[in-house]
Amino acid sequence: MSNESSAAPAAMIWDEAALKRLEAIPGFVRGMAKSKIEKAAQAAGETKVTVEFMDANKAKLMG
Repeated sequence: MSNESSAAPAAMIWDEAALKRLEAIPGFVRGMAKSKIEKAAQAAGETKVTVEFMDANKAKLMG
């Protein structure tokens, strides 16, 4: 039986500056932060994670 609904969404594209900012996040929470940022970007209809997106959504992402 196939369970396609549990498949992970495709990974988002990250621009270089956003990746650098992600790398500055402590390793023990980086994976969770990346997942949360990518989900927010996908929900907003973004195809790429940018520093501008991260800045504009900082309050939502930190909450």
